[in-house]
Amino acid sequence: TGDCRVVEDGTFVNADCDVAPGVTLEPTATPSSNGGAGSDDPAFTTLRTFGCVACHAIDGTSASGTIGPNLTTVASKGGAAYIYESIVDPNAVIADGFPADIMPANFGEIIPAGEVDALVAYLSGL
Repeated sequence: TGDCRVVEDGTFVNADCDVAPGVTLEPTATPSSNGGAGSDDPAFTTLRTFGCVACHAIDGTSASGTIGPNLTTVASKGGAAYIYESIVDPNAVIADGFPADIMPANFGEIIPAGEVDALVAYLSGL
């Protein structure tokens, strides 16, 4: 418990990871046209740990948020460099239809560098 995060009043807070009986938070496989990793990839655990799945959707996974853009095709927007910048400097480029300052600007500081790299690789492979 306490290893999960949820959004409250626009801020991520620690939360209990317990779920109701019969409910699972385990993702399903993510289909990929280019052989990229699915939601069984350890990077998907990082997406859950840091609350990304509460705001973003990834088709074929348990990530179903609507606060931020769907990440299923994020690689087509500008590749790995775009994805990296979107994580560490989310206001550098604002996705159409979404306001500035909606994503916490400190993910580049609180997510370990190796995990950011893994996220970039995961999202680039979708």
